[in-house]
Amino acid sequence: MSRTKLAIASTADGARLAQAAWDSRSKIVVAGIAVCAVGLAASAGPGLGPRASHMATHILLMSALAPFLAVLWMRFASAPVLATGRALAVVTAAQLALLYAWHAPGASAYVERHPTAHLAMHASLLAAALLFWLGILGDTGVARWRGVAALAITGKLACLLGVLLVFAPRVLDTSAASWGATTETMLADQRLAGLLMLAACPASYVLSGVWIASRWLLALEDIRLRARLDRPDGA
Repeated sequence: MSRTKLAIASTADGARLAQAAWDSRSKIVVAGIAVCAVGLAASAGPGLGPRASHMATHILLMSALAPFLAVLWMRFASAPVLATGRALAVVTAAQLALLYAWHAPGASAYVERHPTAHLAMHASLLAAALLFWLGILGDTGVARWRGVAALAITGKLACLLGVLLVFAPRVLDTSAASWGATTETMLADQRLAGLLMLAACPASYVLSGVWIASRWLLALEDIRLRARLDRPDGA
C-alpha cells in the first residue's frame, strides 16, 4: 500500500474513532440534561406558580425524559425506527401542534378543571417527544441533516412560544384566577414559564443539533476518505 493510501486509511480510522467518542459522549450529555431537569423540577417546581410549574414539567418530560428513553430504545433496538424523512416530518409537526394546542388559553383552562385532561396532556406530550427523538436518532449517515433541520425548526418555534409568554403585555390565560392569584402574580407566573422555556431550548435542541451536525460531518468525511482509498491511484 502506498504512503498516500496509508495516510488516508489512518485519517479514516481517526474519523471513526472520533465518531465513537461522540457516541459515548452523547450518553453523558443526555444523562447530564436529565439530571439538570430533575434537579430543576425537584428544587424549583414546588415553589412555582401553575403556569411555570406546568412548563417545568413539560421541560422534564420532553427535553430530558423523552431523549433519555429514546437513547435507551436505540441502544437495545435491533434496527432504527422512524428512519425516513417523511416519518421525521410527521412526528416533528405532531409534536409542535400538540405543544401549541395544549398551551392555548382555552386548553389550559380545561386542563385546570379536569385531572384526566391534565394527565392526557402530559402523556401526549411525552409520547410525541419520544417519537420525535426516535426520529432524530433514527437518521444515520448522510441523512442526518434532516435531524438537524428538525431540531432547528422545533427549537425556533418552541422558543417563539417562550417569547410570547415573556413579552405578552397581559395575561394570556386567566384560569389561574381560580387559585386566588392577582393579575400581577399571574403575569409574573406566565413570564417565568416563558423564561424556563427559553432557557431549556438551547440546552436541548441547539446542543443536540450541534452534536448531530458534528456526527454528520464526520460521516461525510469518512465516506470521502473511503472513496479516495478505493481509487487505484489514491487520488
